[in-house]
Amino acid sequence: MRRGGAFRTSLRVAACYARWAAMLAALLLPHQAAGQVRWSDLVFTMGVSAQRYTGNFSAVTVAVVDSTDQATAAGGEIGVRGTLVLLERERQRLTLELDGGVRQAAALGFRLRDYAPREWVGSSSLEFQQTLGSWATGSVRGGVDTRSVRDRPPMPLFMQPGYATVNGAVGLLTRSFQGVAFDLVADIESADYRALKFVPQLDLLDRRAAGFELGAALGESSMIRFFGGVRWSEYEHQGSFDPDDPFRRDRTVRAGLRWRHVGELIVLVGLEGTLNRSNSNRPEYDALSVSAELSAPLPGQLTLSVLALLTTKSYVNEPNFALLVPGEEADNASIAYAELVRSIRSNLDGGVRLGWTRAETDIGNAYYQRFGLSVFLNYRPNDR
Repeated sequence: MRRGGAFRTSLRVAACYARWAAMLAALLLPHQAAGQVRWSDLVFTMGVSAQRYTGNFSAVTVAVVDSTDQATAAGGEIGVRGTLVLLERERQRLTLELDGGVRQAAALGFRLRDYAPREWVGSSSLEFQQTLGSWATGSVRGGVDTRSVRDRPPMPLFMQPGYATVNGAVGLLTRSFQGVAFDLVADIESADYRALKFVPQLDLLDRRAAGFELGAALGESSMIRFFGGVRWSEYEHQGSFDPDDPFRRDRTVRAGLRWRHVGELIVLVGLEGTLNRSNSNRPEYDALSVSAELSAPLPGQLTLSVLALLTTKSYVNEPNFALLVPGEEADNASIAYAELVRSIRSNLDGGVRLGWTRAETDIGNAYYQRFGLSVFLNYRPNDR
């Protein structure tokens, strides 16, 4: 992918969505209601961070193999996210979500040279919600996610390569029937890791996917939700080593539960199991993850947030070489962080985050670790 191309694509698509949504809103809204278009939770973020990476693996998607036992990186980032409410009626709602930013880092500790990776990310999502009688709410959503990386470093400083994805989903959320509410979501996705001439391996990561998830939730302030789903994925550029079924096709089954309590303390606990089966036995695996989140107010206008996600993963067949698709390593990562945020003004807060990550690289059963410290500011111009 050309440098910066994914970000420019995202802006063009987001602008197209915005124009289309604005025209749709103009048609649906009464003339006197045009002023109701507004921003919701518009946030500008600026931060600096330092990370320490450990591992010793060569990334197959990097043209020049350069590795080290450990690496350090420091950088800064600027981002913006928000929801544009285009239509808001008693039974209808149309929103456009935008999220984008840039991160510049300096990476040190490699054998051949130092790296200066720059990441551009952008996403946009248009969603329409409609109340269906007195029993349910339906939704339709379409979105685009893009990413571009310049001067991508090798391991152990792992960064996903650039990509562009297009996705869509339809959903249904029922009201509570005798204390139980049901939800169903079906989605499709197309991902393109447009390969550079000197990194043709990236074409292997292209995929087409579709799936659904069904859930049932009980309770209100303390709620538990059980869910299960199936996802089908096709990788048109990956071989299966089966002449009768030559291209890789996966089927992923997920099931689990999540418990949430909302009060002075906000607590979330989850348990999830994943089974991935394929016509190519190389990527078949089982995974189990346990998660816990806590948000608590502290004296001095401070808020403490803690998250822990622990995952164990095992391959059904242990290959000598297993190329993962970027996204799989994040889905099966172990993550922990603690974040302390303080309100500075009514529309400005600042925070400090200390985090740890252990995840697979793009080579299966090869893991890297990251320790990071971040300082950031969040500015909400609409909160006065």
